[in-house]
Amino acid sequence: MAEITAAMVKELRDKTQAGMMEAKKALTDADGDMDAAIRALREKHKNMQVKEGRTSAEGVVEAFVREHNRLGVLVEINSETDFVARNEEFIALARDMARHAAENPQAASVDELLDATHTETGQPARLRVQEVFGKMRENIIFKRFAAFRTEDGTVDAYVHKTGGAGGKIGVLIELAGEGEAVKELAHEVAMHIASARPKYLRREDVPESVVSEEREIVRTRTMADPKNASKPANILDKIIEGGVGTFYKEQVLLEQPYVREPKQTIAQLIQGKAEIRRFVRFEVGEAAA
Repeated sequence: MAEITAAMVKELRDKTQAGMMEAKKALTDADGDMDAAIRALREKHKNMQVKEGRTSAEGVVEAFVREHNRLGVLVEINSETDFVARNEEFIALARDMARHAAENPQAASVDELLDATHTETGQPARLRVQEVFGKMRENIIFKRFAAFRTEDGTVDAYVHKTGGAGGKIGVLIELAGEGEAVKELAHEVAMHIASARPKYLRREDVPESVVSEEREIVRTRTMADPKNASKPANILDKIIEGGVGTFYKEQVLLEQPYVREPKQTIAQLIQGKAEIRRFVRFEVGEAAA
């Protein structure tokens, strides 16, 4: 039986972040074989299951942009508590998974992404998540990700962070065009999206069912207002359409007032400079789209 030294236990803990007794037992069971002990710990964490009945509504959003702003990803990793969400290792996991997503932008689902080989470990990426799951002792969920890749445009991302904590809001955006000016514009619009929370890029993107529902809400509110009781139908129609127009200004990116200069819309901000092709906004705690 090989002697298990304190230095060996420390090395294994540094490599896996396992507890002291857990690391010592793994080394003992592996007769001092470091690689075998690491594999055993990974297998142990792999078999851990999500704890039912416990909600994972905290977490962080992280982004990664590479290939000279031609590829970008946005990921959301959830935890049960804000305490874990602020843990350095949890935040490091989110950054690691963002890099992993950038290396596998073709993945069609979270499961497919987690099954892809992690570059550093040579194992499926889900083992990396499960290792942290095992250490934190609470549910850790890879909720969602988005990947944008372009051949002739610019991709950028913005994650809103406060202090040393991980980000709670993140935006990924693609603009047509290239160059430093387009990159700066992309970042500026991404910051606006984080603050203004648009749901759609342009008016035509809003489903007709959503517009009809909003129009009915405005109509009901308008007709219930005593001040409108004696107004003719054509005036009431204009009031209703004005209310729908306000909805567009709140929900459609190109029609929103620019947060830095409210007298200017986003469409006016980008006019003659670039075209916004697409965007996605993640906020921890919201339902996935």
